[in-house]
Amino acid sequence: MYLKELDANLIVVLDALLIDASVTRAAERLGRSPSAVSHALSNLREIFGDELFVRAGQRLVPTARARSLAPAVHVIVSGMESLLRPETPFEPATLERTFMIACSETREVTLLGGLQKQLAEVAPSIQMRWQAPQESSYVEDLRSGHIHFLIYEGAVTGETGDICVTHLCDDGYVVLARAGHELTKAKDAAGKLGAFPHVLVAGAPWRPDPVRAHLAGLGIDVEQSTQASSILAGLFLARESDHLIVAPQAIAEAAYGLGLVAVAEAAPRLTVPVNLCWHRSHDRDECHQWMGGQIMRWHEQRPA
Repeated sequence: MYLKELDANLIVVLDALLIDASVTRAAERLGRSPSAVSHALSNLREIFGDELFVRAGQRLVPTARARSLAPAVHVIVSGMESLLRPETPFEPATLERTFMIACSETREVTLLGGLQKQLAEVAPSIQMRWQAPQESSYVEDLRSGHIHFLIYEGAVTGETGDICVTHLCDDGYVVLARAGHELTKAKDAAGKLGAFPHVLVAGAPWRPDPVRAHLAGLGIDVEQSTQASSILAGLFLARESDHLIVAPQAIAEAAYGLGLVAVAEAAPRLTVPVNLCWHRSHDRDECHQWMGGQIMRWHEQRPA
């Protein structure tokens, strides 16, 4: 295929189809008629010698060839948008924009208040929205712009060349118990963790639970633990019983107000890496880069 056979308009249409998986929605996004988008898709099929999309009900499913093209297409379209965007000074204080951040409930609890306060001081009109990351789609969600950042505890899987990953911090974990718990008076609390029931917080079924694996490694029977649906439910259960809960240090600081105290580090100490991910197509977006810098700065400056 030669470059003269493929004009910029066809690349823009292909990008919209990859994002919306629908001729109708892609046409709405581009301000064109569905017939114009269908005609462009026919040209793309001829140029690439591939169907590119096959219909599954009301949705278009990309072929393997289309999926392989997606990273380059998104970067090209983003670059064209940056090239044609009017040159205006970047002013965080006056900019209005909303960023979608995918992260775990634990990360949201520790990050939400502090980062929002940090942003309010320098960019009051920049807002954040949150959702839970999905293993099956977070790469595509980053590519399509459905999420702008992914904050992920543990090793990031399914990495590709168009997904950028940077290490934010390592979270240390401690064991929490209700005030007055027997372990609060024990001299060797870390050695007695297996004598008490534990509460584990339900995580994504596709993601290994670092706390479960760590406790099992200490010889604690995690199969006898109580499962909580959320970190908040787990903290309240520990407050009202003899259950122990292993939580990140940042959560532990917030939990002290609930009447919970740290009785031991999860000895030997459990640490989990925390990473920030975004799509390379945003690297020319000054506001996106600035927001990523704010997330990194918050993690660098938070109390140890």
